[in-house]
Amino acid sequence: MWKICFIVAKVLMMFTAADCAGFSLPSKRLQDVQIVIIGAGASGIAAASRLLENKIDDFVILEATYYYGGRIKTVRFGEDFIDLGSHFVHGVKSNIVFNMAGQLQLLTNYEESKPDIIFIDPSGNLVNRNVASKVYHLLNDIRDSMARDIHNYSGSLGEYFNQQYRRKMDEHSLSNFSLARPLLQWYHRFRNEDSPNSWFETSSCGETEYLECEKSQLWSWKFGGYATVFDLLMQSIPDPKEELPVKYKIHYHNEVAKIKWDNLPEEYMNKVIVECSDGISYLADFVLVTVSLGVMKEKAQTMFQPVLPSTKLNAIKGLGFGVVDKIFLKFPHRWWPDNYTNFGFLWPHDDACNLNSVKQEDCWDRALNKFSEVDNLPLILCGWLSGPAARYMEQLSDEEVKHKVVQLLDRFIGKTFNVTVPAPDLFLRSAWSSDPHFRGSHSFYSTETEKIGVSAAQLAEPVTNKNRKPVLLFAGEATHTSHYSTVHGAIESGWREAERIIELSKLWKQ
Repeated sequence: MWKICFIVAKVLMMFTAADCAGFSLPSKRLQDVQIVIIGAGASGIAAASRLLENKIDDFVILEATYYYGGRIKTVRFGEDFIDLGSHFVHGVKSNIVFNMAGQLQLLTNYEESKPDIIFIDPSGNLVNRNVASKVYHLLNDIRDSMARDIHNYSGSLGEYFNQQYRRKMDEHSLSNFSLARPLLQWYHRFRNEDSPNSWFETSSCGETEYLECEKSQLWSWKFGGYATVFDLLMQSIPDPKEELPVKYKIHYHNEVAKIKWDNLPEEYMNKVIVECSDGISYLADFVLVTVSLGVMKEKAQTMFQPVLPSTKLNAIKGLGFGVVDKIFLKFPHRWWPDNYTNFGFLWPHDDACNLNSVKQEDCWDRALNKFSEVDNLPLILCGWLSGPAARYMEQLSDEEVKHKVVQLLDRFIGKTFNVTVPAPDLFLRSAWSSDPHFRGSHSFYSTETEKIGVSAAQLAEPVTNKNRKPVLLFAGEATHTSHYSTVHGAIESGWREAERIIELSKLWKQ
């Protein structure tokens, strides 16, 4: 009997010691795996595919949502497919997405297939097409020359654009053009895909970090939407007709609650415990975190035990994470002219909504200043908006948003061409900021990033435990030093970390 008592006492002492160290045993039996991948987005799927190609299959992918793809979200829209998230393939040279899809002729050049954007003022008048096009291309020239000209500039992206715009308008004798300022304000809203508020919070120096893949920046998918990229990622290299069994590794509706990566009991030395909200836990040698930077900003302080190193937390805090939303409407017939597919809505520069004191509820639709016909889907229009206007829109009901959008289309396009905008057959919008599994759409370098002095490289750096073993690895578009905010950057980061895990597995083989 005394032996039994001694054993029980020893076990209780072990539990107590573990609790005192800040560790509590999971409520359910641990499931042993070599690797846990958190997130089934582009980077998570890319990492899983690379592991399987190298004959490593002892892993699981924990996905909090009901689908794989993350911010690549292709959904059915009636009989068609649309992309609520990632939309275009940006660039040709050194773009691995284009390398995979281009050779199979799965892409079409959006810039070549669509005519220039036309601008309409609030009175329903077409802006002089030649002059507006000249100013629009002048603004694009400023954007295109930034990487070359901005190295010695320390201001924000907005300040840089304002200075360059004034100079170039003078050079081209366009300073007296009556819509010069409205066009600049339109471009501000159009290009404000990054900052949570305005391009005056986007770092101009950050533009030098981003490496644009050369040639055309707007390639769209001919059919099937952006989710087609996963069919390419999951192809077996020896036999492209054979699909790697990535999908069978995904555990859906599996939200991670805790990641315990150090100071564990001796029996779990050099391991990581991942606890999920459903009570199931996983014991792994390595954990690859691929969740969005938005989720990291919200949960990094509470998700990891112990707390992440300060350098990692500073990178999470300092890197920017913006929101871009889209609104889709499918109409019963094409009511806009055949030779017009891109529309820009201009507002007077002294419009009340340009004032900071005006409430967002009165102005959110001003940010919805561009509508385009969706490539290969001639009955669907897509509107884009970003920043605070997008976040406000997400809080409104579908009916409120749809009503406001139809009003806007009628005020500008309908009035211009003397047509009545019919009620749409279908309506759908994204809501990336309010989605708890994303909290935004993509990363960027803000003025805060520059001020704190952090980088994507710091976010990508593995975290080592007290035995100097790298146990936490990080992937995702925000961890890519030169292709952040892109799908090809996300995929490359997943491959990068898969290769790292393969090498670490050899070094730490037990």
